[in-house]
Amino acid sequence: MNKFYITATCLALLLSTSTFAKENKVIGSGTITFVGAIVEGNCLMDTEKNTFKTSCWNGTEMQESQYQLERNKHFNSKLINNKGSMDIKWINDDLAVMNIVYN
Repeated sequence: MNKFYITATCLALLLSTSTFAKENKVIGSGTITFVGAIVEGNCLMDTEKNTFKTSCWNGTEMQESQYQLERNKHFNSKLINNKGSMDIKWINDDLAVMNIVYN
């Protein structure tokens, strides 16, 4: 009879653990900790017709560069002060994709 009570108690505890786990489960919460600092901002980009302009902070002031874009011609260049690189790939005559990678 003693084994029956022990077995019944263990079975009841096993079946109730899933109920307890569901009540305590929280989805979508937590803490993310970032370590580091942003020392300089990103470059500003502007396009006007076939001219592309970048303005990057060089440590004391904004420095601007201008590039002439040609349709259907692949473009690749470094950003000011070696901050990164950019390239432009044309998908069709009126649509291009610009990819900017910061160092």
